[in-house]
Amino acid sequence: MHWPVLSPNRRALFPLGGALLICALFLPASSALSDTVTLVLKNGDRITGEPVQEGGGVLSLKHPALGVLRIPLDEIAQRSAASPVNSGPALSAASTPATKPAAASVPAAAPVPAPKPKDWSFDLQAGVDLGFGTTDRQLYNSRGHAVYAHQKLRNTSDLMFAFGKSAGIKSADRLDASMKTDYDLKGRLFLYNLGGAGYDNVRHIDLRYEVGPGLGYHVLRGESFKLNTEVGANYQVNDFSIGNSSESFFYRVAEDAAWKVTPKLSIDQRFEFFPGISDLEKYRLRFEGNLRYSLRQNLYLNLSALDLFDNSPAPGITKNDIQIRSSVGLRF
Repeated sequence: MHWPVLSPNRRALFPLGGALLICALFLPASSALSDTVTLVLKNGDRITGEPVQEGGGVLSLKHPALGVLRIPLDEIAQRSAASPVNSGPALSAASTPATKPAAASVPAAAPVPAPKPKDWSFDLQAGVDLGFGTTDRQLYNSRGHAVYAHQKLRNTSDLMFAFGKSAGIKSADRLDASMKTDYDLKGRLFLYNLGGAGYDNVRHIDLRYEVGPGLGYHVLRGESFKLNTEVGANYQVNDFSIGNSSESFFYRVAEDAAWKVTPKLSIDQRFEFFPGISDLEKYRLRFEGNLRYSLRQNLYLNLSALDLFDNSPAPGITKNDIQIRSSVGLRF
């Protein structure tokens, strides 16, 4: 069998034809890879470019401005051939897809109003001091405190009671009630009026009452420390159980302070000096100090010191009366 013999010119054309045939076979695939495509990512961004390589879960895309980008295949939601209109540069990564609806505007939340301060506040205390041994003693004390404050007006009512025995002898039997009204003027000045009444059977006072106006000044008005001073007049009457009574006019010079040492610990004190107006040799002193420690939000321990001095007491009664009281308090 004889094979056809190709001429030299035909033999030269055969390699060229084979190469063209191979190119024809692979050109469609290469053209398909290099065509410009638009990718829609799962986050809504669109990226347009020429695919360079795909494999290993990554598509390499040649971006006209950003160069070659490596995009994970699982981040691609849609792939399509880019239209001539969309063949421009890709949108930025922060672009919002056309299909994504615009977020509805949410109205700004209205500011929460500050809680309205309470006009009324109350404070109740109760304590007991017991001792049993060679000398038995029992002392009971209680106190009620109410404050009404509204704008420039402040009214304070106070009621204290104490009863006790030591070795079978009455050592305390006392009731004191007072009411003080303050009204703020311009600046730090304020007007006040003080009234009070009570009895003390141990000191032979069947009835005691007083009243008097005055002028005050807020020396310090800080959040943790407050200091006030007052000056005025005071009218006092004491009816003694032995049959006589005393009626006197006094000046009144006073100061009171309150200090919040820590969120749990606070100290307050008040000092009053009453020099006589008609009788300069006659005078009285009153001092009170309180140490409070909070146990819970409304519950606290209280330690009080009281000192009452009268240089003209009833016959047989000492001039100075010092009392130390401990109690548990509840404020609301």
